[in-house]
Amino acid sequence: MRSVLPLMLALWFVISPAYAWQSSAHKMTAGIAFTLLNEEQQQHVAAILHSHPRFKIDFAAAMPGAIAKASESEQVLWMFERAAIWPEIVRHISQADRTRYDRPTWHYINLPVYLTEQDEAELAGKLDHNMSGSFEPPLRQNLNMVQALKGNLLVWQDATASDTEKAVAFCWILHLTGDVHQPLHNVALFSRTYFPKGDRGGNRIRIKYDDDVTNLHTIWDGLPNRFDNLSPDETTRELLSNDEAKTQSISAWSTQHHKIAMEHVYTEEVRRQILQQVGDKRNPEISLTPEYLAIAAAVARPQIIIAGHRIAALITND
Repeated sequence: MRSVLPLMLALWFVISPAYAWQSSAHKMTAGIAFTLLNEEQQQHVAAILHSHPRFKIDFAAAMPGAIAKASESEQVLWMFERAAIWPEIVRHISQADRTRYDRPTWHYINLPVYLTEQDEAELAGKLDHNMSGSFEPPLRQNLNMVQALKGNLLVWQDATASDTEKAVAFCWILHLTGDVHQPLHNVALFSRTYFPKGDRGGNRIRIKYDDDVTNLHTIWDGLPNRFDNLSPDETTRELLSNDEAKTQSISAWSTQHHKIAMEHVYTEEVRRQILQQVGDKRNPEISLTPEYLAIAAAVARPQIIIAGHRIAALITND
């Protein structure tokens, strides 16, 4: 069962950085979760996925020929990977189905980081977007990431829910657990001058990178393309040995990634460069040092591993 993972890792690394967290990182976390399940659990999930309301279109018809001819285990792994990116796939389907399945606000929660102490003094307590970690059924539009993950876990654990409902919930559990472990899905930078409504998780901070201009969110999305080994190091193994992955843990995971963002995403140097451009009418454009990128990769790598382990625990907990 587990021998297929190295092959899939090799394929993930060729994906464009612009879509990295939406594809390769989500597939990585799904692959890790898959290897942590026993065969009976893998087959149970696969049977539920066959009841997905768009299984024929988004799964069966999309399966590559090489996977269709491969072993059953490789096919189920591919289904896990496909499920992990399905919430992105539905952003690009017909308008009628997109209205039914796409949930744009479910992908993030904008916990505030402030550019300066003055910004915090002025804006703290006055932000009006949804930062609640509490969920009350039903699942619906305009939930944030933390609420949506909790809600989909309730569906997955509900003995009265149909397999069709559980299949959709499973896709969101895989995807949102991955999103929670990307710092910029948890936060937004707020500034009276630049970002009174937030920087959209780094999307509004332009980055000069390799003779091109991208944005801070995309840089962090692209970090998984640097990983050639997803074996947990000693520190990660110790963390996982004491980890509790349950619905009640989700808000704390988001809070932890808010702290990571404050320390490693919006560093003093990043803020200094932004402040140098206060007064410009366009979004700030900054550069990142090789040291920044190296530290960012070191921060992101264990989060991929931890997310995979937490997915496995969440979907197998009663």
